Amino acid sequence: MSKRSKSIAILILVSLAMIIAAQSVPAAEYTVTTSVDYTGPYAVIMPPFETSRKAFFAWWNETKGKELGITVKTKAYDMRYDPSVVASTWPGILTGDKPIAHMGLGGPDVAALMKRLPKDKVPMIMSTATYGFIWLPNMWVFQPRPTYAHEAAGFFNWVHENQIKDRPIKIGAINSKVSPAYVDMINGIESFCKATSWAECVGTEWVQMKPVSLVSEVRRLSRKKPDFIWISTNTTHVIGAIKAQKELGIHIPILGATHDGVQMSTMASKDINLLEGHYDSGAVDPAVDPNVPGAKIYAEYCKKLGLENKWSIVAVQAAIMEILTLRAVERAAEMVGSDNITGEAVYNAMYAKPFTEEDLLGLASTLTFTKEAPFSTRDLKVKATTVTNGKQMLLSEDWIPIPAIPSWVKKK
Repeated sequence: MSKRSKSIAILILVSLAMIIAAQSVPAAEYTVTTSVDYTGPYAVIMPPFETSRKAFFAWWNETKGKELGITVKTKAYDMRYDPSVVASTWPGILTGDKPIAHMGLGGPDVAALMKRLPKDKVPMIMSTATYGFIWLPNMWVFQPRPTYAHEAAGFFNWVHENQIKDRPIKIGAINSKVSPAYVDMINGIESFCKATSWAECVGTEWVQMKPVSLVSEVRRLSRKKPDFIWISTNTTHVIGAIKAQKELGIHIPILGATHDGVQMSTMASKDINLLEGHYDSGAVDPAVDPNVPGAKIYAEYCKKLGLENKWSIVAVQAAIMEILTLRAVERAAEMVGSDNITGEAVYNAMYAKPFTEEDLLGLASTLTFTKEAPFSTRDLKVKATTVTNGKQMLLSEDWIPIPAIPSWVKKK
């Protein structure tokens, strides 16, 4: 073999060795834990939550994670939507999983963990809208959605600009005192009305969680001539109020939230026509456009992983929490390096710069977190839908701005 041939052979061997060595270096591996509910009140919505988690974590690990040399695993815990279960399970999660973030399911996670998280240095990202009583500074809880009152105010802003321009919009409500979170919603919308010249709260009917009939309550509320009835509690109340109106021979449009709006009430009633002329509003994409980037990725990875592709508002609520978490991990890697990510690094990354609509795959408008609140308080927006001729439709292709609402809970 000539000298030149030997040199080329050595170069080839060295190159192969370098490639093999590079491939054998393991990716930095981290864990994000999540609360689920397989046996409690929200067990029925867990399948799309689980599908979304599998799809988006697989997508991220194969794309951005691979680029950064990071693998993020997820581990689910059945908390049964019970704060006592969350509280008793959490110490084992901390020591066993050492999560860099936790994804919460709802109020029980906040109740059990909000005071612990700063000491444990694990940020919690949630999928639900916020409540006024956790509208506090320096939280380790992050929510991609503002309060339920904010989400309703966005819809009423659209009504003010497009339908009722020459007088205050009269807002009635049906709610329940069974939960402080429900009462907080009414406190929020009342705060909005007091601060807004073109909105007026005309009254609230307080009902049981599962009333036999809402005819009496709807009749009383109708006498106050509301333009809309806001119901942000559950599908039982939405469906009951619609049936009561039909019995009374009246039609007052109902505004629901993401969890009891058009899709969820259609699922519960099995009749989308029942929702004709009614509305919902939320600070996330309503899952009616399959061409939104997040919807396309979900469909691609459902097919790739052999998962059932049921893109819905439930899947969107799970997805926005998951995407926000993973984008924060990306930023943490850029700030401290792929091998040095901790819960505190993810926490700091949440404040580094805005998460754009593009970052969030079109599932929310741009979010800018500051330490003044657990949700983005700048340039808030919603999307709203209605049912027209038996089909769910967007009120506007564009995001609808949310007007300012003063905080309604006194800070201690």
